[in-house]
Amino acid sequence: MAGGGWSSLPADLLHQVSGRLTSERDLLHVRQPIRVGPLGEYSLWLPRGLKRVQLASPPGLPYCCGTPRGWLALADDERSPTRLALWEPRSGTEIPLPPLACVVQVFLSADPLASSSSSWLAVATQFRSQFDHNILFWRPGDRAWSAAAEVYTTERLHSVAFLGGKMYCIDYSKRVAVYDLNLGTNSPPACGKKLHGIRAAHFVNCNDELLLVVLFYSGHPSFAEVYKPTLISNRHLECGERLPDLGGYSLFLGRGDAFALSAQEFPAIKQNCIYYAVHFLNFQTKDWVIMFNLESDISEEFPFPPGHKEDPANEWWPVSWFCPKRPIFGSSSKAEASLVAV
Repeated sequence: MAGGGWSSLPADLLHQVSGRLTSERDLLHVRQPIRVGPLGEYSLWLPRGLKRVQLASPPGLPYCCGTPRGWLALADDERSPTRLALWEPRSGTEIPLPPLACVVQVFLSADPLASSSSSWLAVATQFRSQFDHNILFWRPGDRAWSAAAEVYTTERLHSVAFLGGKMYCIDYSKRVAVYDLNLGTNSPPACGKKLHGIRAAHFVNCNDELLLVVLFYSGHPSFAEVYKPTLISNRHLECGERLPDLGGYSLFLGRGDAFALSAQEFPAIKQNCIYYAVHFLNFQTKDWVIMFNLESDISEEFPFPPGHKEDPANEWWPVSWFCPKRPIFGSSSKAEASLVAV
């Protein structure tokens, strides 16, 4: 296909293409963002004027505290929940978790529907005070959460990625650490250097390789740089080599989970790009999403469309990418599955 590929085609033509697909496997879709906080009807936000998708969410769980691996971590109360659960919207699967007070974020090491019960775990960060956050682990069958024996930071975790039995963390102050999950809660964290003078940093599992994305402030020549970090002797994490491109993948960064998508599998996105949902003091900036092309070193800024605000008086917007593992649209509504880039 000549030109800019699928992402350059008009929206009405992409609607016609998606409407002719005959199987869920062929249904090309782009994962959508969802607002973290009180969620009401859990409506997914669909860009460019498309219809909202209303999902039958579990009753009595109005708060979202994570969007890991196509699941939603939901609670019945923000500070003192009596119910905490993982919910997969497409299948309706619900996995109860032990209630945890003041949970900030929940992460998953693997997709529970695609893994055995012994091969995945949930990780939660818990707010105790402004300068005191806990890291806790839960495996299927556990009666309660288990606190990490050694917490490398008193701040909340900003970015978490899992690869090869290890959990890679970056806290709010850009301090880096690695936990060996095979050692359970007794794992002493291998700490890396604090990253100075940057806007944000994220770990991402991209095609089974760990990447470190460093985002800079406006005075820097580039919006972002991507590195392939190296863990030396299981104790020290170095930034490693800088990557000139992403090998046809694109990265989606925001609050909570970060992930990579192949532009070949999802033709609506642009390859070798970083899609960053602004989530630091976002009431002070007009930009909602910044798309940075790693090859051309050019960034595009997108404000949040006023027409999609649930409350026009509210200056806040979605700050997390919600990434379904399976198409949300059934065979009866395939025409609504859009091939659009953010």
